[in-house]
Amino acid sequence: MIVAHWPWRNTLLDLNWRHNAGYLLVLALVCWSQPGLTAAQNSSASYRQTLLSIQQQIEANNPEAARALIASTRKQYPADGGLENLLGVVEIQQGNIRLARKAFALAISHDPQLVSAYLNLSRIDMETAVTDLSARGEALRLSEKAAQLQPDNDEANYQIATILAWGKSYQRSLDHLAKLSAKAQAEVGAEALACSNQAALGHSAAAVQAAAALAANPDLTEQDANTCLPPLRAAHRADLIDTIFAAAGTRQPLSPAGLRILGLAQEAESHLEEARATLERAYAADDKSVVVLEDLARVARTAKDEKGALGYLAHARELQPNDPSLPYLFGAICLDIGLYAESLKAMTEAVKLAPDNAEYNLGLGTVVSYGPDPAKALPYLTKYHSLRPQDPAGALAIGATYFRAKDYETAAKWLKQSVSNRKSAVDAHFYLGQIARQEGRRDEAIDELKQSLALRPDQPDVLAELGQIHVSNRNYPEATTCLNRALELDRDNYAANFGLLELYARTGDTRREQQSKRFEEIKNKREEWDRNLMRVIEIRHDGTSSSPE
Repeated sequence: MIVAHWPWRNTLLDLNWRHNAGYLLVLALVCWSQPGLTAAQNSSASYRQTLLSIQQQIEANNPEAARALIASTRKQYPADGGLENLLGVVEIQQGNIRLARKAFALAISHDPQLVSAYLNLSRIDMETAVTDLSARGEALRLSEKAAQLQPDNDEANYQIATILAWGKSYQRSLDHLAKLSAKAQAEVGAEALACSNQAALGHSAAAVQAAAALAANPDLTEQDANTCLPPLRAAHRADLIDTIFAAAGTRQPLSPAGLRILGLAQEAESHLEEARATLERAYAADDKSVVVLEDLARVARTAKDEKGALGYLAHARELQPNDPSLPYLFGAICLDIGLYAESLKAMTEAVKLAPDNAEYNLGLGTVVSYGPDPAKALPYLTKYHSLRPQDPAGALAIGATYFRAKDYETAAKWLKQSVSNRKSAVDAHFYLGQIARQEGRRDEAIDELKQSLALRPDQPDVLAELGQIHVSNRNYPEATTCLNRALELDRDNYAANFGLLELYARTGDTRREQQSKRFEEIKNKREEWDRNLMRVIEIRHDGTSSSPE
């Protein structure tokens, strides 16, 4: 009897077995050793020789010759499951799936013990079983029948394990993988399925062990690695994705998509330098990929290389000039590093491209509110609020903008709407405290600021504001506590350094002169920052600019 090596990868991945008729033929010849009508009536040497001749014609890609031999032999054996199984192989070879299905079904009806026919018919259903639940159920039924007839059949158990994994019956899938022979368990497809199941079940140590075995398999390809991706992502196992894709990349170069998956896994592990290098390789392999440039920008920004991030986004904007998300991200990074004019220009472009996008209106409104005329931000912020009326960020942003425009009465009306929501209450109380202080209501200001700190204790700006009120109230011990804590959190905080200078002046502290020099340094830094806000620069692809640092 001829023994077949089952192409596991085809069944697990694209199920492209139509071109592997030789395998189906070998399954057909298993009928020689099967009990039942076929084996009993067809044991003659001539019959065996005829089957071998049919096999040779199929292997030589002569389906018509094979079909003719089958037709002539069926005259002698009109209800022979083995011959009908071979006919199904020929139909597969010629792409006649409907006729192949009919032939395999007829083989089963004539020989209900013919395992190969069940498996061949199951393979047809496996073609669409990933998404077609009806086909999946039929493939499972056929595979289970084959396993019932031959419990140690590797293909039957593997197909069952695969189908069960698709249905998220991970432990039952593992149980059937355990029934495979040692050789079959070492196949790359079986190892990939085992790794997926262990990760999906949350078996951390077992998943690591399975991933290591898969990574060590010399037959591992990127295609195999991709089969593990959904359950590993769902289990948040970026480390295992890294292990498997990196190993696949040592066998043959990863595709741009594979490199991106590897880079994103490295990013998730906070291996930012490795992630950036891998994503650079992905981009080199596909230099029109905007999504990879966005990935690179995000990684660079996380690594505090804002100029590098801007360079990637500048290139992406050239490749995809009508994508409003790109100038929006560009503007957000510019605002982070104090490039107000550049941020304003980019955010304006984003809103121009997508005028009804809520996020872009909020972004532009926020940038404009920090400019010389904060009131110009109100149309954008009001639009955001109208688009997302339930989001407390809208009312808060409008209130903060009226505060910067020194319209305290209107600001307070909006801010009081924001204190009822925990997400916006911290900042709302802070602004209300500042308004109360500006209007001379110090006790009310203290109460608002303390409410803000109760929600989020470590806020240097709030502590500095509270410290300055205590200085004005001559409550110097409380002022000292607040101002020192603010400087612990942010040693260059402008308001806290000014408050400390004022405290030393009020109390005649000998550290006044030293603090005066320190405040002068902070003041100069702030003035330089304010000047830089209005710089207009050109960000190049490599992250350099037309303006010096």
